[in-house]
Parts: sequence; structure tokens; C-alpha cells
Amino acid sequence: MAVVRLFEIHDQPWFPECMRREVVDGLQMIMEVTGTYQPIALRLQEALDRDGKRRVLDLCSGAGGPWPSLVRGFKSRGAEPVEVFLTDKFPSAAKLAEAEPLAANHIHFIRESVDATEIPPHLNGFRTVFSAFHHFNPAEARGLLQDSASRGAGIAIFEAPSRHIFTLLSLLFIPVVDWAFAPFRRPFRWSRLFWTYVIPVVPFVLFADGLSSCLRTYSLKALRELTEGLSTDNYRWEIGEDGGGALPFQITYVIGWPKN
Repeated sequence: MAVVRLFEIHDQPWFPECMRREVVDGLQMIMEVTGTYQPIALRLQEALDRDGKRRVLDLCSGAGGPWPSLVRGFKSRGAEPVEVFLTDKFPSAAKLAEAEPLAANHIHFIRESVDATEIPPHLNGFRTVFSAFHHFNPAEARGLLQDSASRGAGIAIFEAPSRHIFTLLSLLFIPVVDWAFAPFRRPFRWSRLFWTYVIPVVPFVLFADGLSSCLRTYSLKALRELTEGLSTDNYRWEIGEDGGGALPFQITYVIGWPKN
């Protein structure tokens, strides 16, 4: 399987935590402003309805991912509510402190560290992964898929980064969006303005890591290779791309669920 193994700056242990927080918050803001994952909202809702579980275990959540806007969309369409538990290998202390407003919308941060490659048995629910699957090498990615199938847990993986030309061109607008909206993000922090305007570390890292993410993302062919030969006698896989939103790019997806 041909996979480009680059690194992302904000994932490195030497990258300062204060800057990492601003980069992750910037990613969250960009997803909210652009409605990145709205094109797959109905597909995700259908997967949840088919699975039958209303408890979601979101992996590699970072600052919360698209779930706040997705939950609002579910409510507006009158869908049955879901209880979402956000997890991360390195939970953000700042986000845990800000979690109370999200809890009102049935979204909760789990305080313990959760490694997506070794999910504790007591954490159950329909699994979701947004724009983080490319962080796993092929062995880790295959292990997550096999674990989901073996435990009969439904899973939906969505990747906005890709090597499509429109996606790559859209990266040029990421620094612009960050510069435009940084002063209006809450909670307000002077450090955010410093690392955005005085020394523009945040916009640079958002662009550089966005490019790295696009080049690291698994192709449809690679995703099919990952699911081939898994012990999935009672499990189904669906792999494809979805588009049709305000932005002209495709969201790659892998959805798995027990046949029964």
C-alpha cells in the first residue's frame, strides 16, 4: 500500500502546548465556519439509525470536531437525539473546563486518555473518527477496523483532507479564514492574537499541517485494501466519497456495521 508518511507540526512533542491549543481551536473554528462535514450529515444519521445505538464514541476528538454542529443539524431535522462522548489520547484541560455548555446538547468530554488503537472495553457506542484516520499507519488503521468488527461496534470514518485538486487549492484560504475570525473566537485570549498576527505561527501551521494531512490521507483503493481480509463474517463495509456542500471538495468515508 503506497502511503505518504509525513508529519504534522502540531502533533510533535516539541511543539509548545499553548500554540497547539490555538491550532486545534483554529481547526475547530474553520470546520464550524465552513460547515465542512454538513455534506455527510445525512449519511451519518442513516448509519446511526441502521446501527440502532444512540450512544456515540468519538475518537481523536481534539477540540470537539464537528459534533456540536452535527447535533444541531440532527435536532433541526427532528432526528432522535444521540449522546456523544468525545475522547482523545491527550485530552485538553482547557476544553474539559469549557465542557458544560456542550453537555446541555448531550455532548461530553471523557477526561481519561483514550488511545484509538487500544479502546478500553468499558467504552461502548457507535464509533466516529473525523479527519484523524490519516494519523494511523496501515497496521494501526487496520487494527482499529478489525477491533470494531470483532466487537460488533459500528464505525464511521470521515476524512475531509484528500489529494483532490479543489481540496488542495482550498488550503490557500485557511490562513485567510484564521486571520479573519481569530478575534471573534471564544473564549478570547491575547495569546491567540499574538500567535496569529504578531508572529503568525498558527496560520502557518494550519496551512502546513493541512497540506501534510492531504498528502497522508488514504485513497479509496488503500481503504479497500485495509478492509480486505478482515475477520468480518458478520460485518459490512461501505467505502466512498460524498460532496455537494458549499465547498467544492469530497469527503472520503468508511462505514462499518454488524449485519444483524
